[in-house]
Amino acid sequence: MMSSQSDKARFVDACTTQLMRLYLASKAGKNVDTDKYRVQGFMHAGELMGLLTKEEAKTLIADLHINVFGETIEERADRKRKLDALKASDPDAYLEIPAIERR
Repeated sequence: MMSSQSDKARFVDACTTQLMRLYLASKAGKNVDTDKYRVQGFMHAGELMGLLTKEEAKTLIADLHINVFGETIEERADRKRKLDALKASDPDAYLEIPAIERR
């Protein structure tokens, strides 16, 4: 299916809006599981309709993640794994870290 450039631009804008809402809610500590699956489905539909390639989607996701969290998805996951390990092994040391830094 061939799509116009304006359709593609509108779709990418919609993806950007949805991802930003998702990431900002996650950063605020909200449970975003339902929204995450909704955004994934929306983006997948765009791929099937030829509005976005898988690579374009990955790039958009990665770039917006860095914009919101200041780190890559992998860096954030690694930091959270280390925090979870610290929480399990030394709860007092974990609690000494400001809550804002534990997100």
